Amino acid sequence: MTRKTVVQGLLALVLIGACCGCGAVKGWFKSKKPDMPPEALAQEGLKDLKKKNYTDAVETFEKLRDRHPYSEHAVLAQIKVADAYFYDKKYEEAYQAYREFEKLHPTNKAVPYCIYREGLSCYRQRSTIDRDQTYTRRAIDEFKRLKQKFPQSEFIAKADKYLALCLKDLAEHEFYVAEFYYKTKRYQAAIDRYQGLMQEYPNFPQNAQAKQHLKECQELLAAQDKPKGILSGLTSIFDAKW
Repeated sequence: MTRKTVVQGLLALVLIGACCGCGAVKGWFKSKKPDMPPEALAQEGLKDLKKKNYTDAVETFEKLRDRHPYSEHAVLAQIKVADAYFYDKKYEEAYQAYREFEKLHPTNKAVPYCIYREGLSCYRQRSTIDRDQTYTRRAIDEFKRLKQKFPQSEFIAKADKYLALCLKDLAEHEFYVAEFYYKTKRYQAAIDRYQGLMQEYPNFPQNAQAKQHLKECQELLAAQDKPKGILSGLTSIFDAKW
């Protein structure tokens, strides 16, 4: 093989590599999607929500919010991120997202909606009456805050409905605990619970039963104390003789 042949071969390899490189670069530019305008991202996110593709919706709206923070669609995106979490039953994430919107846009007309959804997100996480009622109380706080800050809001009627359900849950929880103490003969603890129940929830349907059990607890406690008093008197007499 002559020197000329070797040089020609090397040149051919260089040209092939260059062509392949150009093709790869062109392919990379071709495969890279151009940045979508905020209007298109908003439409894509709304379409994902409608199709119940909630994870995709969150991703799209977050992209819109991060890439176009000064667009008029960015505010919509922040609410829709929270909505997507809510519809996906990720209620704690939804609560935090609605709360974040409220902090960033305290004068926005959507704030009453966000507070209502914050309460509803807590309500959806509440437990049964025999368990801890933290989320029920959090829901009550949010619904009351909505009523206090925006008494004319269109969401007040819905908030009132859920507020009543929350209060019913708390009353039933107090009655359940009182009954547990009553059945396990922890009478003083039962008395405290029954009294608190009737004071806090005077219209609770089972207050008649609570009142009866309260009376029984008081009588049982009195009966327990009576023998101690007699025994104490006898001891005093015995001591006096000796």
